Amino acid sequence: MSSVVVQKALQETDPLGLAVAFAQVSEFCRNGANTIFGVVGLDRRPLAGIALGCPLVGPDRVRVLLARSPNAQLLLDLTREGRIALTVSEVPSHRSVQIKGDQAMLLAARPDDIRTVLRDLRAFRDRLIDADFGEGFSSSYCSFDTDDAVAVEFVPREAFTQTPGPQAGERLLRAAS
Repeated sequence: MSSVVVQKALQETDPLGLAVAFAQVSEFCRNGANTIFGVVGLDRRPLAGIALGCPLVGPDRVRVLLARSPNAQLLLDLTREGRIALTVSEVPSHRSVQIKGDQAMLLAARPDDIRTVLRDLRAFRDRLIDADFGEGFSSSYCSFDTDDAVAVEFVPREAFTQTPGPQAGERLLRAAS
């Protein structure tokens, strides 16, 4: 089956490109990725924070793990608004995917979340070291207190490419006209 036929079939069954986004985010995280999230602040301005990783990426829910302390204000705004944008960037290529969603809920981090994120952060640390950021910085950047970890789950609604370049901001696999 040609790639054009596969792409057309995906567009017809997944016009928002979510399946492609889920596959890319999962791959990026397993191989070492930078993960950030954004919410709408009380003053209607965007706020961004650093996430630890994505232990679950699926058609009905996306689960993101964060450190509670440095993201306290964002978590407060998230619970008020319920909308979230998650951007995952592969290191060192900078290929990036953004998933926007709503109905975000704050939940306790589960042991399997911690295990998955620790594995993914080790891969991210190794990528940073390979990119000459140094072992000390890379290890510090990828460390967190597991007792401070919290999960956010949301319903994915849209997916976009955020890779720097002319297609940044475009929907993944736009619906065929």
